[in-house]
Amino acid sequence: MIDLIPLKDVYSIYQLGANQAIPSRIFDSGFYSITRTDDEVSIVTNCKPVLENIKCSRYWKGFKVDGILDFSLVGILNDITKPLKDNNISVFVISTFNTDYIFVKEESFAGAIAIFAATKDINVK
Repeated sequence: MIDLIPLKDVYSIYQLGANQAIPSRIFDSGFYSITRTDDEVSIVTNCKPVLENIKCSRYWKGFKVDGILDFSLVGILNDITKPLKDNNISVFVISTFNTDYIFVKEESFAGAIAIFAATKDINVK
């Protein structure tokens, strides 16, 4: 059984250029994840207010996989995202050392909860 904890806040996903400075306000938010590659910097955050003049996709809601996930576990993300895919719900996923976070657009959040409730392997707390 996979337990998911719904996150209360609404999140934004920002895209910066690979060499663009990260706004310092991000570091004061309650949640942020920064990924830098050769091509871009992506930031997921609940930072308020919304950062201006930065490419952004707003209005995402999230779920945290409850518990610490061992690296040997296989298929956890597939088990969570497949029912959403089957119902045409897009996802944005962040993985940390300990767990995974799955984000869906705010307008799909209630539907995602209903989809999870209909599966036998996923429990939304």
